[in-house]
Amino acid sequence: MGQTKLLSTNQLEQAFETFNQVSHKLDNSYRELECQVAGLSRELMSAKSARLKELSEKERLANRLSSLVAVLPGGVLIVDSRQVIRDANPEAVELLGDALTGELWSDVLLRVSGNSEIKSRELILNNSRRVSVVSRPLDVTGDHVVLITDVSEIHQLQEQLSRKKRLTALGEMAARLAHQIRTPLSTTTLYLSQLGRQDLRHEQRHIISAKVSDRLNHMGKLVDSMLSFVRGEKPATKIIYLHEVLESFESTVLPHLESSGSSIAVPHVDNTLKLVGDQEELVGALSNIAMNAMQAANGSVVLSLWVGALNNEWLQIIVRDNGPGISKKVIDRIFDPFFTTRSQGLGLGLAVVAMTISNHGGEIFAQNRPEGGAEFMINLPIANETAISTMVTQKINGNEEIEDESPE
Repeated sequence: MGQTKLLSTNQLEQAFETFNQVSHKLDNSYRELECQVAGLSRELMSAKSARLKELSEKERLANRLSSLVAVLPGGVLIVDSRQVIRDANPEAVELLGDALTGELWSDVLLRVSGNSEIKSRELILNNSRRVSVVSRPLDVTGDHVVLITDVSEIHQLQEQLSRKKRLTALGEMAARLAHQIRTPLSTTTLYLSQLGRQDLRHEQRHIISAKVSDRLNHMGKLVDSMLSFVRGEKPATKIIYLHEVLESFESTVLPHLESSGSSIAVPHVDNTLKLVGDQEELVGALSNIAMNAMQAANGSVVLSLWVGALNNEWLQIIVRDNGPGISKKVIDRIFDPFFTTRSQGLGLGLAVVAMTISNHGGEIFAQNRPEGGAEFMINLPIANETAISTMVTQKINGNEEIEDESPE
């Protein structure tokens, strides 16, 4: 056997030094590894703590959401992609009945309403309750959340409100009719009082009888117009001639003006100016302006009318008086419904005028005259060929006949 070669002292020292260096490096590496493991452990614990906290918060929110859904005043259903109800809150069970979970949504609808599908947002149940049904996608899996709200009480309140509105409209209509019918009624009374005169000739009696009949017809048409309004029908639209409106207006207000010593000047108008609308309504509007002027004057008043075409599309009627005029404090409110400066007034006269003119596509303005008195300017659209053709088309499409009140 060969003998092991002995290391020199110098070599031993070098080997020992190398061992010490490696040992020191290993020790440092171990300590660094320990530090890293400790840091990772702290990070892991922190992440675990945060995750547990997050899970705890999510669980708290889920429990709170579940509690909220359970006490919601509306029904909540979870319907999957196969239209099977997966979950339902107590309100949904109360509205739709038991045994919802696991049933087909269409089967539940058929059982509670008689229809297997929802054709509108509202559903009438077999027990006469009304419910609103809204469906929204829940997630990408195809699930839907269905919200069911009982709207029966809301419908009842809406019906009560609608009934009150109809009663209010009926009251306003009655007040308007009373105001509109007052002038022709008093005119008829004046004419009838003359029929009792013993010295009245037969020809005069015949003329007065014809005027009484005309005023009664006028009142009948006003009543018919109001009844149409109550029934929700569209206002009558006819081709009317302005000169007929003015003639009817003059015959309506003249007896009242003469009885108070007042007068009126109505210009002659030919057959070229036509309008589309209701003659009785326009006569009533002009009569309201005249009677309002006479009442404001509290005595005799002089009324005059100016009538003319502004252009091919618009005509204008100006009613002037020599009364006290309109106070600057109220001139901006005279067309407001139920606004009046007279203790016995209803505040409907000029409001009805404004509404009538607006219904005929026109506009009305009021101002004081520099020389005294007031004037009302009414702008109305002329019934040109285009307007007449449009109305004829509408009448034909509506299976109605157009009426032309032009003289033969």
